[in-house]
Amino acid sequence: MYILKSRDILDSFQRLHRAIKRRSALINPESYGRSQGRVLRLIAANDGINASDLANLLEIKPPSLTVKLKKLEADGNIIRRKDEIDNRFTYIHITQKGYAAINRRDEDKKTVKQDFSDCLSAEEKILFCEMCDRLSANLNRILDEEKQAQVEERIAKNRLVMESNEYY
Repeated sequence: MYILKSRDILDSFQRLHRAIKRRSALINPESYGRSQGRVLRLIAANDGINASDLANLLEIKPPSLTVKLKKLEADGNIIRRKDEIDNRFTYIHITQKGYAAINRRDEDKKTVKQDFSDCLSAEEKILFCEMCDRLSANLNRILDEEKQAQVEERIAKNRLVMESNEYY
């Protein structure tokens, strides 16, 4: 049976992304997801941060952060300590196990990078990165244009509402 492989850029990128995720999972099945890794790295960079400030840095709602913190705490990667003077405040600290998890994740990432790109020459790697940068810049340009169009549309609607209110 012949299976048609798409030559579409997005399909190719998605296949690559899935392959990288599968490879990463094989290297370290115990690894946490990308979002938990980001949380752990921010805690490491801001040891003793409170949950509210961490949620702001991550640009997520506190209840979403709480879920991530519970998992990291259950795994022994962080500890939460109440303020000795004011129990309303809790500070988040990374543990040695948390630092080790970050280091292990960095090593795993190096392995995955090498595994998925060792079939490319140095020039091909540079070209691939340049193409990805161009694609990203193009998408960001389109997003910026769409946001600007939405802002202009809201301004126009508000102007119409204000003009119609002048007659009443």
